Order: sequence, then C-alpha cells, then structure tokens
Amino acid sequence: MSRLNRSDLIVAALVAAALLFGALGFAGIGQQISNIVLFAAWLLVMLTLFALAVRLPLRGRGSRLTAFAANTLIVGGAFGVVIVANVALYRHDVHFDATREGLNTPPRQLTDLIDNLHSPLSLTYFYNASDSHAIAARDMIETAARNHPLLAFRAIDLDKEPGLARDIGVHSYNTAVLQAGERKVLVENVTDAARLSYAALRVLRQLASTICFVTGHGETFRPMPGHYHFSHVETLRGHDVPGADDVLVAEPEQLDRLQLALSEIGFEMRPLVMATASSIPADCTVVAEIGPRTALAAGEADLLADYLKRGGRLAMLIDPQFSLEAELQSRLLMPLDVSSETAIIIDPVNHFRTDPDKVAVPYYPSHPITANLALTVFAQARPLRLGQPPATVRASVLAASSQDSYLRPPSAAGGITVASGGSAPVEVERGAQALVVAFEGAFPGASPDKHFRLVMSGTSKFATNEYFSYVSNGELSVAIMRWLAEDEASPNLAPRTYSLPEIVLTSAQMRDTFIALEILLPLSTALFGVGMWWRRR
Repeated sequence: MSRLNRSDLIVAALVAAALLFGALGFAGIGQQISNIVLFAAWLLVMLTLFALAVRLPLRGRGSRLTAFAANTLIVGGAFGVVIVANVALYRHDVHFDATREGLNTPPRQLTDLIDNLHSPLSLTYFYNASDSHAIAARDMIETAARNHPLLAFRAIDLDKEPGLARDIGVHSYNTAVLQAGERKVLVENVTDAARLSYAALRVLRQLASTICFVTGHGETFRPMPGHYHFSHVETLRGHDVPGADDVLVAEPEQLDRLQLALSEIGFEMRPLVMATASSIPADCTVVAEIGPRTALAAGEADLLADYLKRGGRLAMLIDPQFSLEAELQSRLLMPLDVSSETAIIIDPVNHFRTDPDKVAVPYYPSHPITANLALTVFAQARPLRLGQPPATVRASVLAASSQDSYLRPPSAAGGITVASGGSAPVEVERGAQALVVAFEGAFPGASPDKHFRLVMSGTSKFATNEYFSYVSNGELSVAIMRWLAEDEASPNLAPRTYSLPEIVLTSAQMRDTFIALEILLPLSTALFGVGMWWRRR
C-alpha cells in the first residue's frame, strides 16, 4: 500500500476545507457572512482544481481511445465543477471594493433600505449615458440590488427610450421613478444613490404624517423656506462628487437639519400655536415641543394632557431654563410619576471632548428608538426622575448618565472643568440620571383603547443644528419622531446631516488615543532602536 505524499495531503486538506466552508455557508449564519464563507469555498474549489490539474500526466496510459475518453471525462468534470461553483457564487454574490475612498461601495442608506424591504419596490432610472456620475449611480444601485426579490430595478438610457420616458412623465436626464403599490415618486436630476433611498422611504410610506411644532414660548422652529442655500466649501472629495458641497449654514439653536431630515423621508411639518387653539388638531400625527424658553400659558398643559388621553403622540424636549410650572406638573408629569429639577448633569466619566456638562451615552437599552445607535451627546441636560408609572403605562429609560455623574446649577454650564481624578466634590450626591424617557400605553383617566406615546428629554440641544450632526444625534432625533408617528414598518435610515465629516471622540477615547500615539508609539520605537543597537554592538 503506497503512502500519501505531501501533494496528496495538500489536495485532501483543500477538499476538506472547501466542504467545510460550503457547509457553513448554508448553516444560516446571516446572509452577508454566509456569502463571504461561500466565496472562500469557491476559492478553495478553484485551488483544488489547479492542484489536481498540475498532477495530471501529459499523456494518459493505455490505448489512444482510452486516453481520449479519460481526458474528455476529466475536462468535462472540471467544466462541471467550475460551472456549478460560478452559479453558486452568482447566487451568493459578495461585493469587494479595493479603493481607499470606497468609490465602488453603495452608500449605507441604500444598502440598509434594500436589506430591510418588506414590500415590493420598483425603481426605474432614466440616466444620461455620457454622464459619469449617472453611470456610477446606476452601478451602485445594481450592486446593492442584485438578487433581491423585493426590488425590481431597471436602468434605461433616456436617449434610447425617449417614448417610454415620455409616457411615464420623465422629461429630463437622470430621473428616477419609484413605485410601491399605487404610490409613485419621481425624482429629477439625481446622481446620488443616497437621495434615492430617502425617496424610496417616501413612496413606501402608507399614510402622510404631519408633525406639529409648538411655538409661542421661545421655540426655535421656523417653517422651511422653498429653497435652502448650501455653502460652498472645499472638501477632500472635490467638487465633482454629487453632494460634496452640501453643507448647511444656519443658526446653531435652530432645527433646520432636523426639518430637512424629516422632510426627506416624507413628513409634513407646520407650526402649532396652542394659545389660540381650543384643542390639538386631529391631523397632527405628532406634536413636538422642542426647546421652549418661557412657561406654558394657562390651559395649554390641559390641551397636551387631553391630547395624550385621546391617544396622541408628544415629543417634549425641554432644557434647564424651561420652567415646569405647577399646572404642567400636575396635569402631565405627576400622572406618569415623572419629575425634573432645575439643574444640569455633570458626568466626569462619559462626556464629549473635555466638557463634563456634555454627557456622552455609548450604550442603550433595547428599544425601537435606540436600535443601531452609536454614541450620542446630550449637552447641558436636566435630570428626569422616574418613579413608579401607573399599571397602564410602560416607561423605558432610553439614555442615562454614568454612576459617577452629579448635578450642578444651570448657571455653571460652560465653565466646568473635571476635578482631579475625575471625581465630584465630597458633598455632591452621585448617581445615574435619566436623560430620555419613553412612555406608551393608556394615559391615566383615559379610555383603555386610547394608546398614547410620549418621549421626554432633559435637553433639546441634540436635535438642534449645533449638535444634530454629531455622531448619532441626528439618528436619535429622527428615530424619536418616527417612533411617535408609528412609522416603524419602513426601513430605518441614517439621516443626512449636511455638515462636514468629522471624527468625534469621548474624553476617554481622546485620552487612550493620546497615550497610544504620543507616548506608547514613540517609546516603543526608541526601545526597539536601543534593543537593536545593543544586539549589534
């Protein structure tokens, strides 16, 4: 009996590895990982064929007919394996982008939309074949939509099908037509695949939703003008990249970025003056009270409480400067057993940059609002005290400060430094403070079949222009509005922030980066140099 040589062992190992990876690819470990594993199995199959081909003799043994039959069988078997492997690879496609800038990678918004489709969507793109940006957008969509059963994508050269375009209502190059059921959205002059994602959200929306922003108490909401002006800036991506210069310049305390993000996914917005209203209008899907500076007038708290009793949805983002008068507390807060005091939270452990009054939250509980969130920053937030809500109400703390946080008067904001060792003064009581709380259920005293939703936050700054673009603040702001509007069926996409890209680190991350780059790296270089000198001396 002949012994196995090294080449036999290599071939056996390749076959075993290919079978193992092939089995793992169908083990239900997630589509993306499964496709990568199957691609590895395909590579191993190709290597196995190459290893076997190298070992084949140039001329077969036996008669001429026998050698011809053996060679035919070998070539046919190789072709069969290659065809089966390539069919499997096509059905489980993996996209690799070797460019540093990710030029061939579809935007995250588009991939998230396609991966989370729950109903059929038709997308027809009439592009200009001489426009490189339009061709790139077409290729991006084709890459992201490949083999997805719910997305029907067609790319049509407008110059070759002018009659079809005219019948659909297309009159310009680079126009996308999206249709879901009986709803249709037409987007003209688009070469940015991310914009098509937001257009898809609009066409997937079952019902029109209106967010009524409360005004009259110093809130910074203003109706959106018909045209927004984006500043002209020099960016690393250059001016030939669609959307590279879309940087919004607006007042820091206003809500322009939030309004643009909500408008892109199909929300309608309008102001609501409660002082002149006898009740909250029925067509207000969500009522948003964001950043009031003066106390509510007499009777306005009753309007909000009655609205919640009728199954309303309310976003109440208040700052430490807002006065929680007795009527608001007795009608709205006390029935839910939630309270707040006029103070700001100081967090010496988790904070933004070197400002301990800007609390950073890196972890979240499981909730539809906080799904897929990264770091968020809550600047100058007042604490929310949550007791024992009624049995008909479910309360969820969405974000909280660290156990080392403590409170200070609002006048101390902006002039605070972290004490030596990162600890609070001895006389200060420390403990975690709730920053955002979500309520849902039947409001006390209301009919059990009337289910309300309320999100209350101790700061409104994370939704303003100044902080909207920081890390996941924009995603949190939009997610709150979508949850209140019960817009949870369509995919959840990261909103556009219209700001220059930047890396935001917490104080701890800045410290660790400084130690690694400024201390450990130079020190290790010096130590290795000394060691090399000592060895060669």
